[in-house]
Formats: sequence, C-alpha cells, structure tokens
Amino acid sequence: MESQSHCSSFLHHFFPRSQNSTTTMSHIPNEIVLEILYLLPLKSLMRLKCVCKSWRLMISDPDFVKKQLNVAKKEPGNLDNLRLILHSPYLRIKSCSLPSIFYDPFGHSINHDYPGRDLGVINEIVGSYDGLVCICIRDVEKDTIFVWNPSIRESRMLPSRPFEQLFYLVSYAFGYDSITDDYKVVRVVSCSVDELYEYKVEVCSLKSNSWRKIRNFPYLLFIDEAGKHVNGSINWAVSRDRNNDHWFIASLNLATESYQVVQQPDCAVETVKPILRVLGGQLCVMFEYDDAIDLWIMQEYGVKESWRKLVTVPFYSDPLHANYAKPLFYLKDGAILIDFYGMLVLYNFHRNESTSPMIYGVHHYHEVEVYLESMVSPNSYN
Repeated sequence: MESQSHCSSFLHHFFPRSQNSTTTMSHIPNEIVLEILYLLPLKSLMRLKCVCKSWRLMISDPDFVKKQLNVAKKEPGNLDNLRLILHSPYLRIKSCSLPSIFYDPFGHSINHDYPGRDLGVINEIVGSYDGLVCICIRDVEKDTIFVWNPSIRESRMLPSRPFEQLFYLVSYAFGYDSITDDYKVVRVVSCSVDELYEYKVEVCSLKSNSWRKIRNFPYLLFIDEAGKHVNGSINWAVSRDRNNDHWFIASLNLATESYQVVQQPDCAVETVKPILRVLGGQLCVMFEYDDAIDLWIMQEYGVKESWRKLVTVPFYSDPLHANYAKPLFYLKDGAILIDFYGMLVLYNFHRNESTSPMIYGVHHYHEVEVYLESMVSPNSYN
C-alpha cells in the first residue's frame, strides 16, 4: 500500500485535482503516464524504479529503455541529457554536466568507479554512443575492453582476444549497427608480413559476445587513433601508400562489413592528412593553418555536396597541438566547446572570444568525451 501511495503522490504532482474533481489516479491512461516518464531526467527515473514494483518493471522494460533513448536523442542541440567524461591521471574517471560548461560560472565533477580499475590504467576512451562508453586497458599480449554505462553503473567486459603476432599498431572503434540493433567493437591490427603491412580486422558485438575476423583493411593506417563512428560506419584517415602522399577517408559499414571511400570537401588537399572528429553526430574534418583551424561537417553522411564549413577557430594554445584539438559540442547560437590537448576552450564565433571553463575537481585530464545519459544496459544484449 505504501508504494502505491508513493506512485499516486508522484502522479498528483503532474495532475493536481480540485476539490470538486472526482478523477482518480487510476483513471489516468498508462499511455499518458509513459509519456511523462519518457521526459524525465535519468536520475528521476532511477529513483522512481525504487518507488513501486510496477514502475520498476515498466522502467526496466527494453521497449521503455528504447523509447526513452529515442526521446533523449530527438533534439540534437539539447544539452540536458549530456555529460563530459574525463579520463584523468592517477586512475581517475570523472564526469561533469555539459550545460554547466556552457551556462554556469563553473562545473562540478563527480568521480566514477570505472570497470577494470584493478587491472591497470585506462589507456583509451575508444568512443561513446547511446550512453555506452567503450574503454580500453592496453597490454603487450592482450587488451581488455569494457563497454560501460556510467549513468546506471553497469558494465561488461568483452572476451579476451590475445594478439596472434607482433604488431605495429592497434586501432579500436565503437559503434552501433541499426540493422541488427547491436553495439560493436572493431579492432584493426597492423602486422608486418614479408616487409609489407597487413591490417587484420576483427569485430566483437554485444549480442554475439565473441570476436570474429572479417576482410582485411585495404588501406594504410599510420597512427593508432580510434576510428570515428558516424551513421553506422567507422571512419579513419588513411593512405594508399607508405609515402603518405595520398590521404583520404575510408569507412567500414558495420552492417555490411564493406569498405568505402568517403569524399572530402573540395578544399581538402590529398597530400595533407585529414584530422577526423565527430561533432553533433556528424563527421567532422579539421584543416590546420598558421594561426587557426577550420572545422567542416558532413551534414548528410556519404554525400560530398553536404560538406559545409562550420567555423574557423583561432589557436588557443601552442599551434603544435592542433592535431590534438577535438571539438566536443556546438550550439546553434554561436558557441563551440573544444578540447585543446587537455584544456577545454569555449569559443564564441559571433564575438570572436575564447574562454577556458573551470571544472571543480579537474585540474588536468588525458581524454574527454561527450556521452548521453541513458538507461541502455550493456548486459541486455546477450
């Protein structure tokens, strides 16, 4: 009875009754209740799961989780459900709400007990999608990969996959295959075979929980930077030969497991390596100049004509660190948040002003990623 009372009192908050009203909470259709719940912040949903059994079952239902995720993703420019996750020294992972970076004098960080902390130092935040964060703990013989939702504190370690031979570099990527409704980790391993480089590719999906070899990567990679996930495809900056004089963008489609070339903007020079990023779910390319970088975004993935220049950002610090610049989020009213090699910079294009936001509890960090607060569990894809 007490839990039912809690449920009713919460609904009364949204549907106050006058003294003359004879409507009871039991008369409110479930569809209306669900529409309300979809709009609530994740923290509220997590608390409501503890109110009564019926709501716990409702909120934990996979259909509810999927619908709540779609509602949260419906407005790309909405900051409310977004957070920054920061990989700091000394085995620390912290996060901070993204709205506080844009609108408050300073942000507050919280600590996270990340999975695999006892195994060693996180070497890489591979990527994030739908609230799931993929992290990698590297080792000489094998790497340990976790898929983790920091919002609901659930994680999953992928099966161990030892390296078959000595390798030159390893590039990981994390993304979502909408055809099979599955999240996948891609591993590209570069090995030397008869004085030539061979790029072996393996894929592990949450549903299969196993690694599987696919066709070798047909191009040359020269750094172990993670591939960039956009629209169900993983993208890398690659070259056709070892002289590095012909750079372009290549992608792996997670559904078909086929490779394609993604056309760059007309301003691209093939002898210059493109710097790939993801901004607002769109593929982004950075071009360096003496005192600034240009950011271009592909508004419709795979369509060359959809490239448009977003903004020119002046260097905030040492231009030698431009390769490490990472745009994180932009607002249509004229502000963009960029990571300049361990320093957050908020640049307003209309006023041509740059500031460095403060986050209490974060003095330095190695990596930063934007993630969406969601209820997607990595353990529900077995």
